[in-house]
Amino acid sequence: MSNDDTAIISLVRELNSVTNLNYNVLISDHLGRSSYREKYVYIYREDILKPTQWYHYDDGCENCGTDVFIREPFVARFSSITTELKDFALVSIHTSPDYAVREVDALQDVWEDAKQRLLMEDILILGDYNAGCNYVKSSHWPNIRLRQETSLQWLIGDSEDSTVSTNTHCPYDRLVVGGASFQKAVIPGTAKAFNYHVAYDLTYEMAKDVSDHYPVEVELLNDPLYNNEKFKISSSIGISGGQSLNGVCNCLGVDFTSCVGRCGANSNSFPCNCNTSCSNSNKCCADYQASCKD
Repeated sequence: MSNDDTAIISLVRELNSVTNLNYNVLISDHLGRSSYREKYVYIYREDILKPTQWYHYDDGCENCGTDVFIREPFVARFSSITTELKDFALVSIHTSPDYAVREVDALQDVWEDAKQRLLMEDILILGDYNAGCNYVKSSHWPNIRLRQETSLQWLIGDSEDSTVSTNTHCPYDRLVVGGASFQKAVIPGTAKAFNYHVAYDLTYEMAKDVSDHYPVEVELLNDPLYNNEKFKISSSIGISGGQSLNGVCNCLGVDFTSCVGRCGANSNSFPCNCNTSCSNSNKCCADYQASCKD
């Protein structure tokens, strides 16, 4: 995505024009460690959904190589009028394929942090986890904390295929939900990858032009007492999610010759490897062979 928000705002305007509904969009900072960066966005119907809080997860300092995620998660809390679940939070993530195991494991920390910051349990962690096939293998799951957390429900299973390619069958995109009220609000059987290729009778090339992944979706129970109340419609499109904290840091006391506490070394189960986030060094950390493993 470009550094400005022109494209996504134009898309939302077109969506409003085609549907005659009122959509708006909450937009994250430009996230990433290199010249290739991305933004997370939440597109929502603002007459029935309202973002009430949002922030970027602080995962450490990019300049020092002490950050955890290539693109740190963007957290947003929403108020909903039409569903039984009135208050919930969403955590968006797009993991790096090369470090998907470490990043999916670290989502446990993001979830714990969100519960403390928002003082709530009803949280859905959603996005492209790259959680399948060669990126996250079955042998990895026993050591991934987010998967072993018994209070969480993984709505998209390991047998799902969220890839458009006819040569792959991978459950890269996931929905992981916490909180008894949120879990109760999920309509059973509605969580799935939406195969728009088939639904809209597209050719394979047309489907690939849209995305190489299918979106994942889930439906929530409607409020039977909903009385057609509406939120106020904004006069403009596009809400800034603010700046990530990753650029606001210094590297005082950081040993750039060592992998300890750097380069993805954020857990005993998944220490660093050579080419994660040693961004201030042209070579591997000096103690890579001794201190780190793949």
